[in-house]
Formats: sequence, C-alpha cells, structure tokens
Amino acid sequence: MLFSVKGNCQTRTNLEVFYSLTDSLVDQINFEIPSNEKRILLTLNLGQNYSLFSNNIKERFRKGGKKILEQPPDDLNISQVDIVMEGAGIEYGEMFKDGWFGSQYIQRYSTIFGNYLHTFSGEGKREFEFTQLDTVKVEDIKYLENDSFPFTKGTIPPEPFISGLAEPLIAIGTAAVVVVLFFTIRSK
Repeated sequence: MLFSVKGNCQTRTNLEVFYSLTDSLVDQINFEIPSNEKRILLTLNLGQNYSLFSNNIKERFRKGGKKILEQPPDDLNISQVDIVMEGAGIEYGEMFKDGWFGSQYIQRYSTIFGNYLHTFSGEGKREFEFTQLDTVKVEDIKYLENDSFPFTKGTIPPEPFISGLAEPLIAIGTAAVVVVLFFTIRSK
C-alpha cells in the first residue's frame, strides 16, 4: 500500500510530518477494526530508533474510540494489533528557484514503512508505506531536521550548475547593458 499526501501549508518539521504519517497508519488500522470492538491489545515493535512514536500511536487509537490494553484479561478474548515499524526517512529531491532571483526550494519526501497484523482480519500480515511529498525552502532545512533523530535528516543535493551560473550572468549582463546604454545615449 502506498499513500501520498501533498501539502503547501505552513512548513512542519520533519518530526511533525512523521507524527502525521503514524496518524495515517493508525487511522487505516482503525478503519479495518469493526466499530463494535472498543478494546484492543496493542503491541508496538518500533525499535529504539522509532520508540518516540509509541505515545502518539496509542493516543491516536484512543481518539479513534479504542481502549488500549497492555495485558489481556484472563477471562476475555481481546483482539490484538501488532505494529512493526521497519523504517522512516527523509529524502530531498532536486532544488529549484521561485523565479529568477527568488528563494531556493526543494521537494521533501517523508516515508514510514513496516507491517502490522491484527486479529480482525483473515488477511494476515499487511505491509504499509506512507509517504508525504511537499516543498520546503532550502534555507529552512536546518530548522526542520532534528539532530537527536537521524531519520529526520536527509542529504541535500547540490544546487544545479545552470541555475547557479545563470543568475550572476544575467545580473552582470543587465548591468553591462545599462552602462553601455547610459553612455551611448549620453554621448548623442
């Protein structure tokens, strides 16, 4: 499964984007759970790198009307949900400018992936991948990434040679034409 969302609102940090992607995952699982099931036994296998999503995932299930049980009661048969987060990351696309002398922008691809299993369905283990694509200013990237969480950082590609060369050439060419025109018109 691949879900893609495109947004151009106020720029969110990379970590905030990952929280919204985990919300999308929980919303999908909640959609698959029968509405009369109000309690679930939730097991999260997020690993050390992604354990910060644990509280967000639990809270999203609660907002979806589910009571989370950490340990099954002996006398009840409670349905189970098991989520495994295999990876998360940021990739940056090509850099581009907003007009000739505008700010530099870059496409940001944020992705989480893994699998989940729940006892509400006979389908077995299901793979998931949630991706969000948006555009951010290159100068803002240092504020969007979080040094404490390496998966929130991506490699920024170099500025395209042509656009890096074109702006100074246009500025120098325009200045030269203005100077030549000024002296040509003045001498007549």
